[in-house]
Amino acid sequence: MSLIIYNTLSRRKEEFKPIHEGRVGMYVCGPTVYGHSHIGHAKSYVSFDTIVRYLRYCSYNVTYVQNITDVGHLLGDSNDGEDRLLRQGRIEQKHPMEIAETYTRSYFEDMDALGVVRPDISPRATGHVIEQIEMIKMLIEQGYAYEVNGSVYFDVAKDKEYGKLSGRSTEEAESGTRVELKSEKRHPNDFALWKNAEPNVNEISRRYLRHPRGWLG
Repeated sequence: MSLIIYNTLSRRKEEFKPIHEGRVGMYVCGPTVYGHSHIGHAKSYVSFDTIVRYLRYCSYNVTYVQNITDVGHLLGDSNDGEDRLLRQGRIEQKHPMEIAETYTRSYFEDMDALGVVRPDISPRATGHVIEQIEMIKMLIEQGYAYEVNGSVYFDVAKDKEYGKLSGRSTEEAESGTRVELKSEKRHPNDFALWKNAEPNVNEISRRYLRHPRGWLG
């Protein structure tokens, strides 16, 4: 019996056909490690675990990738606030890297207790800053992103297919309906790819973030 899944793009159920026969690459967004896991994490990763196990049951060779966000998750829906790990480090009076290590271990211990299979690869955001910078440069060069006061934003108006998965167009979101529009943004839906460091980010945090100007959004 073939595997049938719901395709969000086409809005219909379709037979699952991997890009490479017999092999499946599965990537899911992992936790932001500034605090202990909660019931929402359990729900999400038990669901992903079920999918991975079923694919392997169907004899697919699955490479399961789940990232660890240990820098760059900003406070607020607008992605304009303080980095969550920096904030937690200040609250607990610990180095941000210690915060990341503590809650990464805690996350995996919780998932182990639930019987959730660990991912094959768990890349960390801090381990791929160089690649992310290069990708942002490419987006700027191609006109999909712009720099303002040291920060870089993705220009949603330049992507004609933006909102295709959600079914919402950029015109549906009016300025001020979700978050207060920052004056340096061209459109309220534009989101941060790179945030310029605030003046109060200390030297230790700067070394941790591996870049003298800021952190990724």
